[in-house]
Amino acid sequence: MSGARRSALLCAVTLLAALPVTTGCPPPPKKPTCGWLAESPEPGAGRLAVLVDVSTSTRSASGLGSPDYPTALRGRLEQAVGAQRTVAISPFSGPSGNLSLTTRVTNWKEQATNPKNLEGKRDDAADCLTDDVRQARQTTPGPGGTDVLRAITQAAAWLRADPKAPTRELVVATDGLVTHGCADLARSTSRGEQEIDAIVTECLKGELGGNDLDGITVTMVGVGHPSADQPMPSTAQARWLSDLWAALCGAAGATGTPEAVAVPDTDTAGTVPAPNESVQDPPVRLGTDAVAFSLSAALFDTGGWTLRPEAAPLLTAIAVQIRSRPYTRVVVQGYADPRGGDVDNQTLSENRARAVADALAADGVRSPQPRGMGATRTCFNGTPVPATETSDAGLQCLRRVDITAS
Repeated sequence: MSGARRSALLCAVTLLAALPVTTGCPPPPKKPTCGWLAESPEPGAGRLAVLVDVSTSTRSASGLGSPDYPTALRGRLEQAVGAQRTVAISPFSGPSGNLSLTTRVTNWKEQATNPKNLEGKRDDAADCLTDDVRQARQTTPGPGGTDVLRAITQAAAWLRADPKAPTRELVVATDGLVTHGCADLARSTSRGEQEIDAIVTECLKGELGGNDLDGITVTMVGVGHPSADQPMPSTAQARWLSDLWAALCGAAGATGTPEAVAVPDTDTAGTVPAPNESVQDPPVRLGTDAVAFSLSAALFDTGGWTLRPEAAPLLTAIAVQIRSRPYTRVVVQGYADPRGGDVDNQTLSENRARAVADALAADGVRSPQPRGMGATRTCFNGTPVPATETSDAGLQCLRRVDITAS
């Protein structure tokens, strides 16, 4: 039996087993015709540039949990098609941010006169652009980190190339986690407006021009949303990151404030290629520097380790601060003043550390590690207490529990 006959028979048998009333094989999904879109840009048409971040931080090993940029951008692409804009789509990664633009002229109204055919052309254009985004997502990332800002300034040059364009819009699908250039966040503390102002000032020294985005509307899609394999910014950190990009775009003259659009995750393995193991990008943790708290022994019963009621709200507040950042290690250290015996001091410090660790765990802190440190002669701030000091008040800073999250 020939290969063709065997395939036809197999198809018929499969269909008969699943759907007895159906005959023949279903037609393959219709693939849009895109050749008519691949034209030179027309002067005077609105322009849309779409940048797709393909750096390591946007890719999970399985593909599951990677930002689904084609789905997130679909509505924006349909709007551009409806307005018959010229659309340029490019992946970017690496420190150069070099773009490889795929340009489409979406003049679907000129392709037919029949209303049904026109509708089909419009849908084909949106499908083709979505496929371009999907294809861009398959691009192998470049080495050496990510420079989103450099890619943005290159796309802006294309948007300004037609002085007659009535609209200029830039959409950047990225987690916003820069690891190269003036906005490098690999060691950022993400601590408020002061750091944002400093980054903007540094970028304006040469990497960002005050007029680079004049007349351009900027939309950021997926800022603060890396792949599932990366450190995930907290809500506060993601908000800080959005504020940073708003400040950078505003400093370059962008129209309005960049809209931070949410992005779904991929739910099919293999949809996005796995990270290239030869490309090593530093992870961006956004301010996971160690933070420390100290609790006075006054929160315990005298000579004991039972927490007093007034300790509960204080520990809950500390637990919330720890939970709001991506800390992976929490150590609880108990101390005693040197007046008691070594054994008693060790037991007291261990039990007080354990009591605090248990309270933090009850408030949602993962696996706090209690440690009894015994007696000490140094306060929480590093100030030593003289050996001649024996008063209860003078030794108070030694009787404490310290909490360190990192």
